[in-house]
Amino acid sequence: MKNILIPSTLQNDTINAVKTAINSANGNQCQITLMLLADIPDTFSSASLLRNINTGLNSTQENVLDVCRQIISESKNCNLKIHHQYGISSPVFKNLVSHFNIGLTIITPSFKSSKKKINSFCIQIISNSKCPILHTSANFDQDIFSQALYLKNSDSHLHAEDLQAYVNTLFSLKIVSESETNESQPFLSDTISKNNINILIETRKPKKLKLLKKEKAALNELLGLPVLSLYEEIY
Repeated sequence: MKNILIPSTLQNDTINAVKTAINSANGNQCQITLMLLADIPDTFSSASLLRNINTGLNSTQENVLDVCRQIISESKNCNLKIHHQYGISSPVFKNLVSHFNIGLTIITPSFKSSKKKINSFCIQIISNSKCPILHTSANFDQDIFSQALYLKNSDSHLHAEDLQAYVNTLFSLKIVSESETNESQPFLSDTISKNNINILIETRKPKKLKLLKKEKAALNELLGLPVLSLYEEIY
């Protein structure tokens, strides 16, 4: 397992993301990087630039960060790095993945719902990268996964057995069922209930980046489960 990146606004769901990252490390040495994003101020003044990029954290964010540090200190095998990133682009993210040796990115609901344009743009950039992504879901406090449902895109040539070996390099779980993404929500909910599914798996392909793009609600958000998203073109 390589290192883990968590883009964050330091809301409470970051704590569960850190717990999940620790468990996915499976006892191996792992660096967990919390990435805090900010726009590059549009100014020619050095003093103004320094004032704008050092706004500090509020009390809630400080508390979340303290809890994360405590959890990491108890893990024995993981360490925590706080990375302040000013501005983001595809080449910059690619360099970050390479520099920090990232093998998994975890995206929380609070980061996904952030109204900051740079955070929304960052999600698109991450989705176009080849790095595996774990999207956690709201009100979901489980950080260990065991049973997975593979949601296959209609144009995908990959089947559950094609993904199992690669998935096991990320999490110790088993793909126990496979369904098409165009199946009805009641059908998928019934499949999830019957098979004790606690995580979904999907594959993704690159999309055109749009700065003001607003994504519709993802299927995993409607089903209330986290989803492991794998870049299909690596197979």
